[in-house]
Order: sequence, then structure tokens, then C-alpha cells
Amino acid sequence: MDSPFKPKDDKFYEFKAFRVPKYRIEFQRAGRLEDVPGYVWYTPAALYLWGRYTDTNLADLVQQHNLKIFWYKFEKPVFNGFKFNDDPSWNHVLWASSVEQWGSLVDGMLESVQFDIQNSKLYQYALQQLTIYDPLAVDVQRVVSSLTPTVKVHAFAVLSNEQQYAFDVRNKDVRLLPSVSSFKPDPLHIKAANRLFSYPELTQDKAFSRYKEILISEQDLAYQKQNIKKGKP
Repeated sequence: MDSPFKPKDDKFYEFKAFRVPKYRIEFQRAGRLEDVPGYVWYTPAALYLWGRYTDTNLADLVQQHNLKIFWYKFEKPVFNGFKFNDDPSWNHVLWASSVEQWGSLVDGMLESVQFDIQNSKLYQYALQQLTIYDPLAVDVQRVVSSLTPTVKVHAFAVLSNEQQYAFDVRNKDVRLLPSVSSFKPDPLHIKAANRLFSYPELTQDKAFSRYKEILISEQDLAYQKQNIKKGKP
């Protein structure tokens, strides 16, 4: 029995500077994403658009864990708000990871911190889960109805000391196209960034270890303040 999909090494979708291959999935008889078992679907769009994340970072992660990145561009939009220079492609694209490699991919993304020392900005990432209409089923059926299946997908969010970019997961209505929004930064990230960028002669090599120490100390201080308010020793 033939597999319902065929991953294809797509030269067009490679980022030429660092040659990180991404494999386009070619659906054959599949009518929904669940017909293609063993994959986790996600969007890294926010990281690339607002998180200072590039294929340089991805190349390190892929090489370290021997990962494969799959993708598919749907005819109908999956998201709203990912337009870049009037190009809405990110709204139509989902990436996929094998279930076996998903944990390594997530850990690598969430452990990464990008620093723009010149402009005193830092970027961390978080993971969200969304329930949406199955985009493959939408493309196949052409019309969305109460019978259209849903699917859980993931989205990487950006947490910086300037803005946060994420989906409002409080909205549970799958009839609305998920739209990315910007939010005020977490005070924790603001405080940690202020302390970090106050260091003289800060370099990229030193930034991560210093930021980790600062973040832990700020979290400990916040925890102590909460206990004081609750009357705990």
C-alpha cells in the first residue's frame, strides 16, 4: 500500500545562505492531516518575522539533533497577521516534525535566546497550542461546515523586552481564523534586559550565561515577594 504522502526535497524552499533543507510534503489520497500519522504540525512564523530567528539558528539545531524540517503551503490561509512586505505566504504555511524529533526541536527552540546588543533587545520563545479547522480538509472540501474536522497545531511565540507576539489562546472559536497579536512585554523580561545590557563591554559570547543568571535571580526575587504578600516565611 502506497504512503498517503511523499516528502520531497524542495530546492526552492531552501535558504541558500545556509542550505537548511526543508522537505515539502506531497499529499496524495489524504483528505485531512490526521490521514498522515506520525507528524506534529506547527508554525515558526513569529520567530522569523519578529524574533530575530534565522536559518543560521535553525542550521545549528538541525545539525545538533539531525532533524528534518517538513512543510506544506495550503491554498486557503491558516492564520492571519503573518504578512511580510505584502507577502502573505506565512499565513498559508505549516511546518511539520516527526513525533520522534518533536521534543528535541521544541527544547532547542525554547532554550534559544537571541540578543541584539546594539539596540538593547533580547528575544525568547514560547510554545502555544491551537485548535483550528484542518487546513488540508478545508482545501479539499472547499467549503467550511460543521462537519469540517479540526486539528491541534502548535505556534512558537516571541517574548522580548519590547513586545510579545503570540496568539490569544483565550479565543476558542474555531470559526475565526487565528490571528497573531502583539502584547506588552512581561515586566520580568524588561527588568532582566535592563540589568543585562547595563554590563559594560557585553559580548554575544557572554550574554547568554549572564542573562541566565539574571533571569534566575529575578525569578527568585519575584517568588520571595509573593511569599511575603501571602505571609509565608
